[in-house]
Amino acid sequence: MELISSLKYKYNNLDVLGQIIVWMVVCFALPFLINTFLFLFNINSFSIIYYFQVSPSLFELIFKPWSLITYGFFHADLRHLIGNMIILYFSGRVVLDLFGNEKFIKIFIIGLLCGSFTYLISYNVFPVFQGLKPPMIGASAGAIAVFVFLASHMPNYTFRLIIFDVKIFYIALFIIIMDLIQIPVSNAGGHLAHLGGAAWGFYYNNQLKKGNDPGNKIIDFLNYLKGFFKKKSKIRKVYRRDDFKKPSKEEVDQKKIDLILDKISKSGYDSLTKGEKETLFKAGKN
Repeated sequence: MELISSLKYKYNNLDVLGQIIVWMVVCFALPFLINTFLFLFNINSFSIIYYFQVSPSLFELIFKPWSLITYGFFHADLRHLIGNMIILYFSGRVVLDLFGNEKFIKIFIIGLLCGSFTYLISYNVFPVFQGLKPPMIGASAGAIAVFVFLASHMPNYTFRLIIFDVKIFYIALFIIIMDLIQIPVSNAGGHLAHLGGAAWGFYYNNQLKKGNDPGNKIIDFLNYLKGFFKKKSKIRKVYRRDDFKKPSKEEVDQKKIDLILDKISKSGYDSLTKGEKETLFKAGKN
């Protein structure tokens, strides 16, 4: 129980990028763990990924609409996972520092949506894909959306590649060109999804520069769908103004100290930030 509490505490202290990467790792490992368990008890294995992967079959989509997003948290192999994690981490860290959690989520999640819609439309429109229904998994569309967003926002930003400094604009351009020329070669759905994510990253950055945020309407719609399926409470409690009591400064300070002490007991004194150490020092002088 102590281990679970410690892991939960560390997870809650991660930013949204760290939490997404944790979920990607968990979703990668989970199918293998389940199949190992089923094998040991001589139970026929099944693919849990099926319920989360996106398919070009519109019939399947009706029964698992969540797959338009969830496909992005599962990966085919370790190389696939690590590749997406590297792109997402290094570009996502800069985007988070510049724009914060909310806009990062809009870029990544809507990037996944644009990737899955590009894939779905392509496989149901272009004659070359007629009769083909390959499923798709992987966070590439979301990761590339974040990468292209950063490349279009800061084209002169450089990444160190072994011994060379390369501008992010040229890396993004190379990725897009490679996706285009590889569509007839292999994994056409994946490359099309990458282009859908890239298009969103580029478009979203241009709209933000104009003072628009098209991500708001899409996130609001997703929240509406989420709220639609939630059971609403029939009891509504109305508070009078004098029901609320503003906590005193001493109560607020004590709460801060309790949280800091709890953090020390779980992670040690070295885990404290500079501000937390100062708060604890001032409290000790009183």
